[in-house]
Amino acid sequence: MLKIYGASTFNATKVLFTAEELGLSFDYIHLDFAAGDHKSAEHLARHPLGKVPAIEHDGRYLFESASLCRYLANISSKKLYSADPYEAAQIDQMIDLTCHHAGRWLAVYFYQEVVMMKYYKKEADEKAIAEAKGFLDQQLPFLEKTLTANEYLCGKQLTIADTVAFPYFQACQSTSVALDSYPAIQGWIAKLSQRPSFKKALALMPQ
Repeated sequence: MLKIYGASTFNATKVLFTAEELGLSFDYIHLDFAAGDHKSAEHLARHPLGKVPAIEHDGRYLFESASLCRYLANISSKKLYSADPYEAAQIDQMIDLTCHHAGRWLAVYFYQEVVMMKYYKKEADEKAIAEAKGFLDQQLPFLEKTLTANEYLCGKQLTIADTVAFPYFQACQSTSVALDSYPAIQGWIAKLSQRPSFKKALALMPQ
């Protein structure tokens, strides 16, 4: 039995999108941050930092979103991943590039313009947003070039590189991130937004 524990965050969306795309059977347990579900003793046993997502599979726990997506692909005959070490490394490097670089700065926009303003009733930190924009101006052109040459981030086939990266961009549609200069990225976003697996994943989470 596979259980996915999450909340309405892009990190949880990565795992749900991947699980739905893989066609896995799972139970989704939504944690209420306001009620402190993520800091309960039960959840701290799943994730020692009291964050989401986490999974329980056959009585064992795992956490960290990108690692969870790799795990789900690996228990699904490496669908969305690869048994070839070089091809797997190409997928991994795109995941790392997204999580540690472009995704990191997209997350700054989301935190400042959505989380801070909506939940903490505070103004966005314009200095933090300016810093994020500076890095994205360097990094997004590479993703644009990649998606101009390929249908997906790692070629002609959808991989976990896409299911990990896409939720950052989808969440940031509610921010001031400007993608007008990146038509290939915009096309990729539009295409993945329409995948039935993503719609199923999104439907599981309260807005």
